Amino acid sequence: MEIKRTSYSVIKDDYENALRWMESIGVVLSTGRTKHYQCILEYWNDSYTTATERDARNIFPDFIGSISEIYDFVDIYKNLKNVPVSELTGIAKKLQKGVNGPLDSALENSNTVEARNFIFEALVAAKMHYPEGNINTIFSSETDTGIYVGKRSIWIECKRVTSERKLEANIRKASNQLGQQLKRKYTSGNRGIVALDYSKILHIGDKIYVKQSEKELTDSILKITEIFVAQYSELFEKAYKEKSKKIIGTLVRYATMASAEDSKLIVRASDWGLVPRKNGRFFDKDLLLNITKAIHQKGI
Repeated sequence: MEIKRTSYSVIKDDYENALRWMESIGVVLSTGRTKHYQCILEYWNDSYTTATERDARNIFPDFIGSISEIYDFVDIYKNLKNVPVSELTGIAKKLQKGVNGPLDSALENSNTVEARNFIFEALVAAKMHYPEGNINTIFSSETDTGIYVGKRSIWIECKRVTSERKLEANIRKASNQLGQQLKRKYTSGNRGIVALDYSKILHIGDKIYVKQSEKELTDSILKITEIFVAQYSELFEKAYKEKSKKIIGTLVRYATMASAEDSKLIVRASDWGLVPRKNGRFFDKDLLLNITKAIHQKGI
């Protein structure tokens, strides 16, 4: 569970550093939505203290949507900035595709959803990279991404779920893709994980998730993950039925812009969780537990 609370000036600096880093690894930013977000952030950083109520009504929804997107780019940058550029060819390709798409995620359709899908793939690759915890992203992965945990290889297929009715189909597609990869990799140490971002099912665009206090906000975000897992764990198992036993679990992620009324702060709240496959082997569950402990130490 993570709540990011920083000033607009710090967010602006972080984002500009992220854009410079993206260009340094080969991403061309002359087109796409990243420049729009930069303009929105610059305007709000300079004007929010003197903005009229009308200005706020006009610019604020775009600002909230932009900040939500900005945090993903910043997280990718902060987690991968020390990785040699020579290893980041695949990440650069994902980011290049990811800078396209509509400015507002609420305006995505089946033809434009791909851009943010690539950002989610890059985000999972970045968030899971934790060399200090003996977890290293496989930047040359043939799947969406993957990690080495010690000597074990874990392949990951990523899906952003845009509606509840598409959840099972997304899991089935990901597990089929993992099954093909696991067949090609014959060593016994290979495993697979399906990664799901279900944020858009619950909260998107310029909407703000509001609670009375920061404690209530934190508890509520954690509860959202618990409820999601409890509600859909049987669907997970149904989708995995007859699939490779080497698919050992599901990584779930939820993120939203949020606010605690007592502090009046607008923050980005997110939570990640690893759900073991039911009736999985003990050592696979232990492997997921070790990954969970490591990424929580990192502060994912």
